[in-house]
Amino acid sequence: LRDSGAPVLVGQRPGPSCDQAQADGFDPAPISKVIAGADLLILTLPDETAAEIYNKQIATHITPGQTLGFAHGFNIRYGLITPPPDVDVIMVAPKGPGTLLRSTYVEGKGIPALFAIHQDASGNAKRIALAWATCIGAARAGVVETTFEIETETDLFGEQVVLCGGVSALTKA
Repeated sequence: LRDSGAPVLVGQRPGPSCDQAQADGFDPAPISKVIAGADLLILTLPDETAAEIYNKQIATHITPGQTLGFAHGFNIRYGLITPPPDVDVIMVAPKGPGTLLRSTYVEGKGIPALFAIHQDASGNAKRIALAWATCIGAARAGVVETTFEIETETDLFGEQVVLCGGVSALTKA
């Protein structure tokens, strides 16, 4: 996002990722501190911790007109995060790991991504999602509209059945 000209604030928990953000030239701050200055809040947290962090550090600070963005639909699909009705809720889900997303961006290419709109409070949610996808290079490869539900189910299926070896284990059994 930063390399595409978007101003980026990093809300980060202490630890190795915070150290890496600093090494990459960002000035990470506690999550609750950066929310007020952001139009688009992108949650790239692990599925298993996102709801707790959202409820403790984000929910009480998010304001009408902001956009809540996800890189995976899990927490919205399963109702673990319930955003307020006066914010946009969007998703841009690159179909590969962040390291590949970055390396292809630097090469002037991109990897495909799915995007979805869960809540369009402003009337601009689709425009915001497509701008985000463009800024991370996904539009160079292709951006396809879906739903949070479909993205979640297909992603989990792909992870468990293909990447984690479910089909091969079933075949062997």
